Amino acid sequence: MNNEKRLPAGSYFKKPVHLVKTSIRIQVILAFAFCILVSVLVGFASSPFFVSKDKRFDFTEGIVTIDESARELVRQFKQMNQDINGLVIEMGDENPDFKNKFLNRTGSGDWLSVPNGNTSSYHLTKEELIDYLINTPKQQNNLNAVITDLDGKILYKSNGVSDTQVDLPLEMKNANKTFIGKEHDENSTVTRLYPITLDGSKNYIIVNGIPKSTAYYEEETGVTPYLLGLVTFILCFYLITKRKMKEIEELALGLMEIAKGNLHYRIREKSSDELGSLAANINYMAFELNEMIERQRQTEKLKDELITNVSHDLRTPLTSIMGYLRLVKDHQFKNKTQLDEYVDIAYGKSEQLKKLIEDLFDFTRLTYEGVQLKKEKVSLNQMLRQLLDELDPIAKDNHVSFMTDLPKEQIMLAVDPNQMVRALENVLTNAIKYSTPPGDIHVSLIHNKHAVQLSVSNPCQTLSEEEVARLFDRFYRVDPSRSSNKSGAGLGLAITKSIIELHHGTIDVSYKNHIISLSITLPIHD
Repeated sequence: MNNEKRLPAGSYFKKPVHLVKTSIRIQVILAFAFCILVSVLVGFASSPFFVSKDKRFDFTEGIVTIDESARELVRQFKQMNQDINGLVIEMGDENPDFKNKFLNRTGSGDWLSVPNGNTSSYHLTKEELIDYLINTPKQQNNLNAVITDLDGKILYKSNGVSDTQVDLPLEMKNANKTFIGKEHDENSTVTRLYPITLDGSKNYIIVNGIPKSTAYYEEETGVTPYLLGLVTFILCFYLITKRKMKEIEELALGLMEIAKGNLHYRIREKSSDELGSLAANINYMAFELNEMIERQRQTEKLKDELITNVSHDLRTPLTSIMGYLRLVKDHQFKNKTQLDEYVDIAYGKSEQLKKLIEDLFDFTRLTYEGVQLKKEKVSLNQMLRQLLDELDPIAKDNHVSFMTDLPKEQIMLAVDPNQMVRALENVLTNAIKYSTPPGDIHVSLIHNKHAVQLSVSNPCQTLSEEEVARLFDRFYRVDPSRSSNKSGAGLGLAITKSIIELHHGTIDVSYKNHIISLSITLPIHD
């Protein structure tokens, strides 16, 4: 049985497709390659419809004929110097006119007699032989041939040549020209010049003529298919990149809209490539800016509330103190007992004012200046029991009672005892103050390997989500009128949170079915 794992169908193509979708660089390269391919195919497909035939002439064969005739003449003159009899017999065998004219010729003169077998002979002069040789190319290929001395004087010439002198340097220059058959001018003369030896003296043989041409047709496509390919490339590239360009335009318009201050505007994320990532980043930036502005507005609002609440909480006891002191100053009392009552009330209000100022100072110091904790190993459950014992009379006065679930073993933590006592006292006092009487305040302590969790829950009045979320805000009280029937300025839980965080712990609040729970988590190893 084959246990080899197989990839799911289509997974071989997922990675390349993902790369294409997420990289605009690869998309542009592929689009460019595709447009080039389409434009080339269009160019090739349209080529047959724009072909034109152009008549051309090829002079290659005629030039070769002139070269061959010139070399043949040179060979014959060399043979004439070496074996004139053999040349004559060869000429007779190849040319019937030569044979008829000079074989068994009758008459007398300074003739060469060349035997041809046992019974016949050729009779001709050397000049006649030379004249016949240089006229043979004329008869066969319409060429002119002349023999000159070293000064350019014409010694022998073919029929039709009237010159008696040639310009040897010019003829040599013309003979050195290289001709390509398909580029040769149909009216240009081709010249060939070779040195020969005649009667022991050096001479030149010059052969020239106009080469014969062969007509042929050459097909030319022209520039139209290339223009069609170029237009196809531009059109194809425009259509492919149109969507991306529209996406870029939307990005630009979105940035302009956000720059105008509309931070709720969101750009559509149309792709997964760099443009889509850019759109997502711009949307995130707009969201963060909007959140930052909202936080600033909230901070301004909290600052205004802070000033209002501090003013109210300071003014209320101060007004009472001034009122009772004025009564004392104006002797508005009936007897010493009433005087003592006024003084006691004024003193109590001053104590309340002092505590408010101390809480404000402690909160500022804990939050902004920082506090150097003086940590000691203390028993957290013993600290809680002492606090519960001290607060039990106050709880009974408020018609509530403590229900505890504390472990028997000692839970030792390195904390600042004074600060931790204050934090726990604030939590328990707050539970007593805002519990709905009659009722129970449940206090539990859970110890695990890494942390200790203290939970305090109590029944309370109906709270909204906003009120629960703001319980740790400074100077916040659930009672919006900040009535004095429940003392405090709303700094207790804010101070508690600062102390817990200084101990690297956390404090959370939850509310459900008229039960509010505060949970403090402190790490065992600091």
